[in-house]
Amino acid sequence: MAFLTRFLLTLIGMAFALLFTLGVLCWLALYVTFASVRWLVTGQKPQVVMMWQQIKAFRKGMQPGQSARWSGGAPSSEGQRREEQGHVQRPNAKLDVIEDVVVREIPDKRERPKD
Repeated sequence: MAFLTRFLLTLIGMAFALLFTLGVLCWLALYVTFASVRWLVTGQKPQVVMMWQQIKAFRKGMQPGQSARWSGGAPSSEGQRREEQGHVQRPNAKLDVIEDVVVREIPDKRERPKD
């Protein structure tokens, strides 16, 4: 009798594990489909892709024998001096001009609460 009970509980546990695994796989398939369609329609990459790219860039930047810079290579002494002084030269960089700034003065009117 104990063998039969143990066997039935094992079958029920295996069935639950199988159903759980199938549910997770179905959810994953739906998510991949949704993310792919959204990527095609909006052009916005899925978070998984962006995270994978960041991890890949991090690993590439942290290879042995290289400095811990994201650029990968060590800049020249002239480049280091310009970076330290705040002069970063970017090729084909456009200067952003902001012209739609509004400055308003907020009056300080504080009234004491009446008791």
